[in-house]
Amino acid sequence: DAVDHEGNTALHLACRSAKYKTIALLLEAYDAVSVSKQNALGKLPIDLLWESNAVEVEDRESVEYTESVFRLLTAYPETVMNIICIQKQSAPANCPSPSGKKRKFGNE
Repeated sequence: DAVDHEGNTALHLACRSAKYKTIALLLEAYDAVSVSKQNALGKLPIDLLWESNAVEVEDRESVEYTESVFRLLTAYPETVMNIICIQKQSAPANCPSPSGKKRKFGNE
């Protein structure tokens, strides 16, 4: 995963700009794309998609947005646990920390 001066990978940049087709291509075509890599601000690619100013309110209900979020969450299931812990404000000891592991396909 090459990064820019802010620590963003191609996936970070695609998510920040809400480029749904690029997100899908990166996740489907490139096995080594890391969905768990944080940028210099500690943001995951999915964080940038959720925070993106490129996503209008009505777009958040679109199939493309939903599919992109689903792809990112299923590629790195620990993200779901981290989100739940943040929402419930659980103690850090009870929540998993990002492991930095790479995404796996199928039975790998």
